[in-house]
Amino acid sequence: MSDELKKQVEENKIIEIISGSHLYGTNTPQSDKDFLGIFMPPKEYVYGLKNVEEVDFSILDKQEDGKNSKDAIDRKFYDFRKFIRLALQNNPNILEIIFVNKDSIIMINEIGKQLLDIRKSFLSKLAIPRFIGYASSQKHKMGIRSDHFNDLRTAYSYLSTKEDKLTLGQIYDIKVGRPNIFTKKGKAIHIHVGDLCFEPGLYVKKVKRIIKERLDKANNRNELVLKYGYDTKFASHLIRLLYEGLDILEKGDLVFPLPQAKEILDIKNGSMTTQEVLDFATELEDKIYNIEKDSPLPKTPNYKLIEEFTIDQMEAFLR
Repeated sequence: MSDELKKQVEENKIIEIISGSHLYGTNTPQSDKDFLGIFMPPKEYVYGLKNVEEVDFSILDKQEDGKNSKDAIDRKFYDFRKFIRLALQNNPNILEIIFVNKDSIIMINEIGKQLLDIRKSFLSKLAIPRFIGYASSQKHKMGIRSDHFNDLRTAYSYLSTKEDKLTLGQIYDIKVGRPNIFTKKGKAIHIHVGDLCFEPGLYVKKVKRIIKERLDKANNRNELVLKYGYDTKFASHLIRLLYEGLDILEKGDLVFPLPQAKEILDIKNGSMTTQEVLDFATELEDKIYNIEKDSPLPKTPNYKLIEEFTIDQMEAFLR
């Protein structure tokens, strides 16, 4: 990405906010900083052959354990039109930009202010599948148990000593020196490792790649998995997203910092067992579905108003 484009993004941004835990009210002294924003696209990216949807200014700063340090910065800007499309879909990560509280706004101009003025026009019952879908993703990521994590880590280390062209079936048949973490259940032909199962004909190279992807989902926070039996950060995001979806459906609004910030931070700090988190998530999901019928939200966003706003702003900017 060219320096010229980054310069234009800085010049043409309409809003920038501090996001993530600092926005939610769940930050700690160790929390890194996240920023989100929106920019108006230069004319060559509208009329010409170039295309841009987002620009990333992030600064990586990793500690020895692989986690971001408090000096790491995630900073991303969305093209105005891309933002509008995602907001119309009630994308949870996008909506927080326009429901930001005043103290979390880093920069805003007149276009940004007008966008915030119509923010509730984006909300609709499309929020239900979006927020529950995003929450389900967090639920899956938190679900790796400590014993599974250890087995997968052991399996990866063991397979790294073997030829990539061997199959997992051949590895399973090795009787001496092979750890007993590779198992078959009943009469099934599949070979199980941790919470994964494989065809015996898969080559070691591919099995290692799949195991590494599964381990990486712990997002370099394996100490949480080992300590609590699950990734508490993903668990906190799971509950946060469900609370946000519930607030939108009940109140037609999203308030930051979140009213439930302390409860979410407690979960992040391991206050619940895995089962307690899952049961609580199910309870919140049930509430969302139960109030869907009585929610003040429309079935769809106000497409007409938002389209007129988008056209007016684009025309005025490009002039």
